[in-house]
Amino acid sequence: MPTTTFYTHVADVPVFACRLAHKAWSSGSRVLLWLEDEGELNRMDALLWTYEASAFVPHGIWQQGAAQPDTHSGVALACGDTPVAVAADTVVLNLADAYWCDAPQPPARVLEIIGNNLDELAAARNRFRAYREAGFTVEHHSREGKD
Repeated sequence: MPTTTFYTHVADVPVFACRLAHKAWSSGSRVLLWLEDEGELNRMDALLWTYEASAFVPHGIWQQGAAQPDTHSGVALACGDTPVAVAADTVVLNLADAYWCDAPQPPARVLEIIGNNLDELAAARNRFRAYREAGFTVEHHSREGKD
């Protein structure tokens, strides 16, 4: 059964996403970092090189039109309105408004990273319900006061 973990009240979403991507990749998982648009994708691409001096996260940008994001050699970055088919063992870090429970082949694990913005939190509640209704196991971790 696929699992979605919501991390809410994250003080610095991009840096937290880098840490999670690094942790998932270091544990041997395929990782797809899904972003809202190309601007966010470019910012995250740059941040993955600099967020921590001692960390190295190999990553590449998935070009739209390729069959699936290439997650074999590290973290793949991609953006778009509609989730794509990914390998079942891929960990998706969702930083967009996408509903990964609607993907052609839902991943086994989705990590939803939400800041403190009230609009983001309201949208996350809708995604939370959608994942639960789609049969995902849903977990929640509040980062309030932890970052």
